[in-house]
Amino acid sequence: MAVIIFCAKFMGLLREVLIAGVYGQGYASDVLNTSTQIPLLFFDMTLGVAILSTFVPVFNKCLEREGRPRAIEFANNFMTVVTLLATIFAVLGMVFAEPVVGFMVPGYGEEKIAETAKLLRVLFPSIIFTAAAYTSVGILQSFGEFNIPSIISVVSNLIMILYLIVFGNRFGLLGVIVSMLIAWAAQLFVQMPHLKKFGYAFRFKLNLRDNGLVSAAKLAVPVLISSWVQPLCVVINMAFGSGFGDGAVSGLNWANKIYIIMVGVFAYAVTNFIFPKLARLDAGRDSGQFGNVTRTSVGWTVCIIAYVSAMFMVLCQPIIKLVFERGEFTSEDTILCANALFHYSVGMIGYAICEILNKSFYAIEDGKTPMFTSMLGVAVNFASAFVFVRVANMGVGGLALASATSSIVMALVLLLMMNKRRPGTFERGFWLNLSKIVVGGLLSAVVAGVIYSKLGKFSDGMLWVFIKLCISAIPALVVYIGISGVLNTEEFKQVRRFLCEK
Repeated sequence: MAVIIFCAKFMGLLREVLIAGVYGQGYASDVLNTSTQIPLLFFDMTLGVAILSTFVPVFNKCLEREGRPRAIEFANNFMTVVTLLATIFAVLGMVFAEPVVGFMVPGYGEEKIAETAKLLRVLFPSIIFTAAAYTSVGILQSFGEFNIPSIISVVSNLIMILYLIVFGNRFGLLGVIVSMLIAWAAQLFVQMPHLKKFGYAFRFKLNLRDNGLVSAAKLAVPVLISSWVQPLCVVINMAFGSGFGDGAVSGLNWANKIYIIMVGVFAYAVTNFIFPKLARLDAGRDSGQFGNVTRTSVGWTVCIIAYVSAMFMVLCQPIIKLVFERGEFTSEDTILCANALFHYSVGMIGYAICEILNKSFYAIEDGKTPMFTSMLGVAVNFASAFVFVRVANMGVGGLALASATSSIVMALVLLLMMNKRRPGTFERGFWLNLSKIVVGGLLSAVVAGVIYSKLGKFSDGMLWVFIKLCISAIPALVVYIGISGVLNTEEFKQVRRFLCEK
């Protein structure tokens, strides 16, 4: 599953590379990035995470306690309701497209707002397909099928990549948006044969008094609010960034994409796998095993992300150069985007922890803790953005650092609250192990930075940039693993036990 998610994320990155090569980092890319981000933000803030996070626990409890037919009945009812809601939201978005754009990016001029709104009207129906696709993912994951839900992004990204390679800018920005709408619809249709394999076929059913739907609705409100952090952080960054001139919004978006891709490969793979398991453990009231699964998942994710975060911080500029600098994307664009990536990477561990612990809370049907934590996170993000941008004058980097600060604060709060809800999950040993991992990450960053600086005299051609990155990152990885062994981290001990057993 992790390999499939990595392929999907890599293809998503390739899609962004092609867009950057065709349109550069300026007026056109800002229009395109804004028009594609708004429907996703709108979906995330109205349905989004709440679909999977409320559907999976209720569906699994129906399977465990009431049987398969009842679970299928609930799934049909849930699918009907979320699809109808998504249709209403899509129509509203299309009608009020121009005011929405003006609110989200107040720094844009009238012409830029009008062109963005035109594209937005075409893309807004995508949230209908997305709502149905998310529910389908929940059904398949609950039946133990994880590969197909992971592969849907591969399909949608492949459609976009083929369009950009074959047509480029032949049909302008509108052509890119239409291909994106088709790509989002494909995420639903590719799942249909596999739903049938598990005995699920959609039947329209609307019963607002259904006990399962009522349980999901009660959990949905706090889950929705708790899922607003990432979208609202993006909104804050877009609002502030739109005043920095052409290219700022695109630079933030592309840096955030690389950041999310790397976190997603590991954190999303872990959360997709453990969420149904945690929901079943809670349904069976197995608190000890629940805490063990949560702690192990957090530990391994942090262990991997710490190294990735360290490399992103110290090698941000060559990474952006290698990935994006071609076509219309210039060296000046690289500097701006790398500045954002460096500051985003400060919060990478915090973001990964939040992804796992939010799902852990949802599995025990506690949406309030993530909700209040998210409200705190949004407040921290806005206050930090004001300080870093208006007071410290850090520009695009300040906006990224504000998001990172928010992620770190939320992660700490969620760790403490989970230990309160499930005592013994994160005790002194966990925090000691976490500090060992952070120390290893910092030392590996020093090693990579020193090596890369010594290689600066070589050519800056793309092949040499790639070679220098490898020469810098691989010894840093060896050092990271070595320090893990010297400090005897829990993850190193687990690997050693596994190898001894083999």
